[in-house]
Amino acid sequence: MRKFLVVIASIFFYAQTVKADVDCSGKVQHLSLALTTTGVVTVALEGGPTMVYLCAIDGPVYNGVSPEVCKAMYSTLMAAKLSGKKVLIRFYGQNSCALPGWTNYPVGWTQVLAD
Repeated sequence: MRKFLVVIASIFFYAQTVKADVDCSGKVQHLSLALTTTGVVTVALEGGPTMVYLCAIDGPVYNGVSPEVCKAMYSTLMAAKLSGKKVLIRFYGQNSCALPGWTNYPVGWTQVLAD
């Protein structure tokens, strides 16, 4: 019985630390493009995350996003910001949208949501 309880407790604690993917949605609060050699795009959404690095429009793959896809993401985010539409961004390996700012997170895809 003791061995059984140890196994169950181990599974419970492991499940608490496993990170999944999280979809964060909200209106674009801040969107910026760094004036550097790679042009890193940062974004903040209502409700989180706050100013995270998404991708780079020039240079190597950044956060799992190619420069070509990054340009499309930046355009989509800019259009959503200007029109006041919500967006959805998937962050891999995270449990919540309360991500610390100014950090890199592997990003999945973006989608503009109809309000």
